[in-house]
Amino acid sequence: MRSFRMKKYNLDYSAKTRPFPHQLEAILHIQTHDEVALFDEQGLGKTKMVIDALCNNMAEGSLDGAIIICRKHLLGTWQDEIERHSHVRSVILRGTPAAKGRRFLSYAPFYLINYEATFREVERLKALMSIRKMALVLDESHAVKNPDTVTARTILGLRDSARKRIIITGTPVANRPLDLWAQYYFLDGGQLLGTSFDDFRKRYAPDYTGNRLQSQEDRFAELRHVVNANSVRRMKDDVLELPEKTFVDIPVSMEKRQQAMYDQLRKELRLTVMNMDGEAEIDEANDLFKRLLRLVQVASNPRLVDPSYDATPAKFVALDTLVRQIADRGEKVIVWSSFVDNVRSLRRRYADLGAVVIYGSVSMDDRRRVVRRFMDDAETRVLVANPAAAREGLTLTSANNAVYLDRSFNMVDYLQSQDRIHRISQTKPCTIYKLLAKGTIDEYVDELLYKKHKLAGFLQGDAGSLASPRQFLTKAQLLEMLGS
Repeated sequence: MRSFRMKKYNLDYSAKTRPFPHQLEAILHIQTHDEVALFDEQGLGKTKMVIDALCNNMAEGSLDGAIIICRKHLLGTWQDEIERHSHVRSVILRGTPAAKGRRFLSYAPFYLINYEATFREVERLKALMSIRKMALVLDESHAVKNPDTVTARTILGLRDSARKRIIITGTPVANRPLDLWAQYYFLDGGQLLGTSFDDFRKRYAPDYTGNRLQSQEDRFAELRHVVNANSVRRMKDDVLELPEKTFVDIPVSMEKRQQAMYDQLRKELRLTVMNMDGEAEIDEANDLFKRLLRLVQVASNPRLVDPSYDATPAKFVALDTLVRQIADRGEKVIVWSSFVDNVRSLRRRYADLGAVVIYGSVSMDDRRRVVRRFMDDAETRVLVANPAAAREGLTLTSANNAVYLDRSFNMVDYLQSQDRIHRISQTKPCTIYKLLAKGTIDEYVDELLYKKHKLAGFLQGDAGSLASPRQFLTKAQLLEMLGS
């Protein structure tokens, strides 16, 4: 980046929108600390808090600007939120190398870049932070939970160049206690949780043998104390009066051919598990996890596994009834599926209800149009979405119903997606429906997500006791699930 003379800009750093009382407390904390972990539950307006606090820092002269690193599909959301809550501009660092170079050189209080792009722009980001006093903000900071990834190593390598560092997420423990280390290392270089991830892993990795459960609970309590003392974490029920959120499980019996396909796949997988050595840990990187997800697919829609399947999946029949009932009440609904082919299929299925979709390949500009249409158009009554692409950063409170056609083992997908409707600006009671194929892996996904949620809640200070320190299925439990 070529050097340039800094101009003095007389900008209006005042807030456009009035903060809620709970936001004022967090804004002051962010403004007065250089290392901030903002872990408020989804739906409390963390983006607004960070924007206001950083603008206050800029107004007082302690900062010249901020770099926000977020998911690619949230770049537009951040730009919209900065425009909504402040009088200053933002620049998205994207486009051709020449276009990005010009954007780096244009003066703005906020620069927005997605996680994947940081690897290519390390030197320019460091140069920008060397000539201006900049905050570095990680949105949905659990994105760097694995310190061995290129993205995480890149982000951790930028930490020393920032004057202020902020991490934002409602789910700091995305799946396990180990998720915390890299996020806190970004903040303080290892002062709280140590400089070695291997040492941290040895101390806090879940014990699957069950031989050290009490000592494990003691260690988790120790970690909980550190996190609670060094983060801002409030739950919606504590600071807001939101409408009630109700959960409804809908059991579904699979149709005949679907059941046969499921049973065949289940038996094949059971043989694999029987031949495994030791305990089994469900991990997103291993083959067992991928094969278990195929069971989830068959229970949801066998056509995802076998294109020749031509019957109507049982869950689609149940979903038809539910979606039509909701529409007849004059309400809107979000249908969540982990599988993009389901999302596309259901858009066609509910075209008469104005169905729109969000999944990974939907462009940033199209996402913004879809959200505006769903929020503002009374005839657009159904949004079908993939949690991995739409679980974060979106306010979808025109709907007060969410239906899970299926779910993966990812706790963040489930927790964050359901709170797209249950957040600030929601005025109606919300209902979360789960379609569960009876006697299938759906029931174990439900149990596993519950256990992960309980452990995360304990570590984050949401729960006073650790109900079950075991958050993964063991080999014996897998065999029980897969039957005889």
